Amino acid sequence: MKIITIKLLIISLVMLAAGSAFATSSPYEDYNVTIDTSSLNGTNGYLYLQYNPSSAVNSTARVYGFSTDGTLGAQSVNVVNGSAVTGTLPGNVVFANTNNANGINDYNNAELFGNSINFNLLFASNSFGLPVGGSSTFSLGLYQDEFGASPLLGGTLFTVDLLNNGTTSYQVFSNANVSTVPEPGTIVLLGAGLLGLCIYNKRRMSITALEQYNS
Repeated sequence: MKIITIKLLIISLVMLAAGSAFATSSPYEDYNVTIDTSSLNGTNGYLYLQYNPSSAVNSTARVYGFSTDGTLGAQSVNVVNGSAVTGTLPGNVVFANTNNANGINDYNNAELFGNSINFNLLFASNSFGLPVGGSSTFSLGLYQDEFGASPLLGGTLFTVDLLNNGTTSYQVFSNANVSTVPEPGTIVLLGAGLLGLCIYNKRRMSITALEQYNS
């Protein structure tokens, strides 16, 4: 019984690994971002979001699920490339890099800061490959002014790079927590493995109890 249980555990782990491998090779990556703004509580400033290409394949970065206990103000249209950035906070904001033609893609929004900001960041592309070594970089900075001249909390809080080979990497500089969000397929595979293990154990216990009763 114990040997079979161990085998089922191994199968579940293999299914999880397969799901993780699938997530790595998929054409998108999803992050959850939490910003600690407690030291700025009650301060007026600006969220400065950018998505910048460097010899990059066509891709998009989408900010969604935005929430804050602060108060969002108006979007600053002075620093937004309207042809490459669509949407407004707290809804979806999509940044598009198309053959590097868009240059620097900016989105700037006023906010009376509270204690925290949270959102998801989804990268997508159907064009991974050449040129080798290219990437697009998403960043978030906090500033006193809409043009990014007077930084708050050091300015740029984190960056996420989407490389042309489809992988991503991130750096945190200040007051940010950045973590990857598992793909639904990975969760389903793990859940299926664990469910199968639970069903087997329950069935095995029933058989054992019946054998003991008959004996």
